[in-house]
Amino acid sequence: MPLHDLVDYFNREQRRQYGTAIVPKDTLRMRDNTVEADYAGLVLRSRFQPILPLCQEGVYGHEAFLSVHGKGGPLSPQALFMIPTSADEIVYLDRLCRTVHALNFLLQPDTGGLLSLNIHPRHLASVRQDHGLAFEQILRQCGLAPEQVILEIRHDPASTEDPRRAVESYRRHGYRIALDNVTSTPSTTLWRALAPDMVKLAPELETAERDTVLDSAARHGTPFTLQLGLTTDLALRYGLSHVQARALAPPAEGLTGPTWRRGAFP
Repeated sequence: MPLHDLVDYFNREQRRQYGTAIVPKDTLRMRDNTVEADYAGLVLRSRFQPILPLCQEGVYGHEAFLSVHGKGGPLSPQALFMIPTSADEIVYLDRLCRTVHALNFLLQPDTGGLLSLNIHPRHLASVRQDHGLAFEQILRQCGLAPEQVILEIRHDPASTEDPRRAVESYRRHGYRIALDNVTSTPSTTLWRALAPDMVKLAPELETAERDTVLDSAARHGTPFTLQLGLTTDLALRYGLSHVQARALAPPAEGLTGPTWRRGAFP
């Protein structure tokens, strides 16, 4: 399906699924060979940052970041997600952001490896059943499969939500799971519930805490590890498998991972 037709299809489906109270008009549109969305008078766009392996044979990918702009200038994604007032609107907004990312990923001329997408915590709590099914249908319309996607679930030590049901559903559909922004050692219960394919450590994590988290990751069979913001040398020293850092490769509208990887690993 041509991309313009795909955008029109998603606009129709959004109105059909969520109703005109939540989706009063077409939200997705093409602009300068990219896809953007309108939500509450704000413009939502995609930027991609490489997730790069420390060995040539390693799995690589790109994390999609949300860029939010209003009349007064840029806005943080955290502020954006304070706008919805209902569970249905949270689900709609979270899927809208991921649809923008999937369409922009599809537009790139070169393969970007895996596509890593953030799941908002309020989305996890708002979906009642069969997590991942609706987004799988969106992905397949874009020519992508869940097996090409990493869903990032943010680590929140204070959360009382049990992610097990959602994660089991995501895995049944084929998605990979990442535990994102780890600021302290996750509980054994959380490790078992997520069984993450990747753990992403917060930049500020202290040495002793990092070593504890990495030991836990090894015990629970997590294959991929990275600490955000580290250089390649430090990542190798700490025994990590991947790097993701603005100093090495900042977020950009296009996919830069494979080119940068060839330069880093001749």
